[in-house]
Order: sequence, then C-alpha cells, then structure tokens
Amino acid sequence: RYTEVAENLQDRFTVIRYDRRCCGRSTGDRSQMLDMAQQARDAAAVIKAVAAGRANVFGNSGGGNIALKLAEDAPGLIDKLVVHEPPVLKLLDDSVEWIGFTDKIEATFRDKGLMPAMMMFLSQVKGIKGPPPGRAPNPRNLEFFMEKEIHNICRYTPDLARIMENGVAMATAAGRDSLDANYARTARVISDRTGCPCVDFAGHHFSAGSDPAQYATDIIAALQVA
Repeated sequence: RYTEVAENLQDRFTVIRYDRRCCGRSTGDRSQMLDMAQQARDAAAVIKAVAAGRANVFGNSGGGNIALKLAEDAPGLIDKLVVHEPPVLKLLDDSVEWIGFTDKIEATFRDKGLMPAMMMFLSQVKGIKGPPPGRAPNPRNLEFFMEKEIHNICRYTPDLARIMENGVAMATAAGRDSLDANYARTARVISDRTGCPCVDFAGHHFSAGSDPAQYATDIIAALQVA
C-alpha cells in the first residue's frame, strides 16, 4: 500500500520501508503477542543498519503507535516524527467504548473468522466505502493482526511526558475525511497535550492507497512543521 507513496518521496528522501516481524518476508515467533517495546527495537535496528543511525520517521495507524514508542525509547534516532491517525485509544475520554469495540472485533475473529472481523473493523473507518483502496494485504498478515497484534496496539498508551522530555520534533496528522473517528481524535489529543502541530491530511485513514501522490505531499508538509 505504501509503494507508490515511497516512489513519490524518493526524489527528496531515501525511503526505507520494512516488513515488521512475523509479517511479509520477515520472520519471527508467530505464537507471541505483539510487544510494543520489541517493535520499537526492531524499528531502531532498521534505522541503525540502513539509515546510518538517524531518520525522519512516519507512521500511520498502528505504525504510528510504534513510532510513538520509538520516540519514547530511542529519541536519538529520530530527526522528525509524523504520526498519522494513531489508534492510541486510551487517550480518549470515551476510551472504554473503543477498547470494548476492539474486544468485539477479536471475539468475532475467534468465533466467525477473518472476513466478519474485518467488516466490523472497517465499519468504524470513515471516508471510505467497501475495502480499503490500494494493494490488498496478504490474508495471512491480516489473520496475524487480528490474532496477535490489534489487542496490544489499541491498548498502548504513549508516555507523552517522556516524549516531550526527549525533545522529539513531532507533528500529528488526521485526514479531513476521517472527521471525528477515534483515530483522528487521538491525533488532536496528542497535539493538545504536547503542543506539537496537528496537520490536516487530504482524505482518510487509507489515503496512501487511494491518492499516494497527495499523501506524499502531505507527509512532506507535516515534516516541515514538526
């Protein structure tokens, strides 16, 4: 889904994408639940190995949560950070409702399988009709997401005070078509609590797939104000 976004950025940046552990071509113990600290260590290892130890970091959705954890634990590796619609649900006033919703998604996956769970997941995504645009993920990765990842991603609470103390230059972002979706409100909450800019992106949660050129333009604009 981010291939064309990367192509639209490569004239200005060296763009690094990677398959997270247990996903795509990466290996790992698929019996283990996602560990946010380990995910941050993995991102740090990639930056150290491929980016000479420092990078601008962008994360969308759960990737935004991992990027926030990286800002907690390894701020020296980050030049600037942009997080787009991170589902840090525990920051919301109505967090109990949304954590409960993720519980229902997980239960649906266990009881009825992948597609009913994905339909429930997508039911709260605003600005799109039908499946997310762009290249469809491997069903094996989606199954792993439902079984081992969504639980801890959506329960992660970033230590915003620590990120501020670390001096990370950061901006959050929310799509204009996302309106008051929980993952868009979290971007605004982080901005309010840290004082970092919150940037409007065109489109919705999955605009990397529907309009990659505009998405790349929005990432560049967010980096400029972070």
